[in-house]
Amino acid sequence: MYYFELFELPISLQVNKAALLKKYYQLSKQYHPDNYSLQDRSAQENALQMSTHINKAKNILDDSYKRLAYILREKNIIEEEEKYPLSPEFLGEMMEINERLMELEFEEDAEAKRNIQVDIDAIVASLDQKVAPIYQVENLETEPVDYLLLKDYYYKLKYLNRILERLR
Repeated sequence: MYYFELFELPISLQVNKAALLKKYYQLSKQYHPDNYSLQDRSAQENALQMSTHINKAKNILDDSYKRLAYILREKNIIEEEEKYPLSPEFLGEMMEINERLMELEFEEDAEAKRNIQVDIDAIVASLDQKVAPIYQVENLETEPVDYLLLKDYYYKLKYLNRILERLR
């Protein structure tokens, strides 16, 4: 996985933030376009592309949700615009939360909003607990990993993130 290789990090759902930042500064300095101002156009373009690439990689590796999506895409576990079927139990919970959200559209209620947030936090905590052992794996390339569990986790988080956007 190129972003992990670029930053010389093991492929993992957890990254060492200090190592990420240190390597980011090193790469940013190395490929800063100003360092290539006296070189030919091709070298300048390459430096600019590499600088953009470094920033994108850092942005993805620095965010746990984006990192999860990146790993799953690179492993061909998820696809763009995939229609993933969530479990009926999960969808039932979400239907209840969505109904409560619709009620808030008609009448603002700070306590009801807080209660929805608490319920979503509890669901996320439960989901996190199921994948916690995978998050402890230091290198996903060297350990067996249940990628289908991670896929389910990813799509449930995606759904919950959309609800949280509505809640805000």
